Formats: sequence, structure tokens, C-alpha cells
Amino acid sequence: MDGAVPLFRMEGISKRYGGVRALEKAELSVTPGGIHAILGENGAGKSTLIKVMAGVVAPDEGRMMLDGTEVSFASPAAANQAGIVCIFQELSLVPELSVADNIVISDPPKRFGMIDRKAQRR
Repeated sequence: MDGAVPLFRMEGISKRYGGVRALEKAELSVTPGGIHAILGENGAGKSTLIKVMAGVVAPDEGRMMLDGTEVSFASPAAANQAGIVCIFQELSLVPELSVADNIVISDPPKRFGMIDRKAQRR
């Protein structure tokens, strides 16, 4: 999709934990209709980048753009409201729940005030 305008963009994202540099000016562009992968060695910052995108942690530097507007997410719920939902590798956030329950744990589909299992399976 050459020339496609990014739907979501992360520019110059840096994050430190004490003296450890987890991210240094990381970049990511997500275009509509594309398939995207974040690859790298252990310790390359993949999980940290996703956590910044999902509002789990705040970046020390950089900015995120959604539909051309600068955004920042104070929480995963704020990212979710903007349409950004991340499914982390550790699917069993709550081991007693099913994979489907863990995926929709922050905002399960509801019908008549109850969790809609049929909608959840879709």
C-alpha cells in the first residue's frame, strides 16, 4: 500500500525504566487494510511498544497519531475507546477464564445486561 496515509502512527517513542532503555525513538505506521507484524529479538522493546500503544505505560518521549490527530492514552480503557485494543501474548490474564473471556475482559459484549456469549464467539 505505497503512499497510503497511516491510520495510526507512533513517532520517536522512547521509554526508560531506571537506567534501562526499553525503547529508543521507535517508529510504527499502521495503514488501513494492511497486515502488520512487530518482530525483533528478545529485549528489543516489542512488548513495551505495544504497551505504550495500548495505554498500559506512557512513553517518555515521542507522539502517537490516530487519523492525523495527536493522541495519548492514560489507560487501556482510553485506548479501547479510541479503537485500539491489544491482545497480549499472555492470553490467560485470569487463568480461570477461557481464552475468549480473557480477550474481551475489558469490554465484553453484552445483551440485556448479561455477557452475550454468542457475540463473544464471533
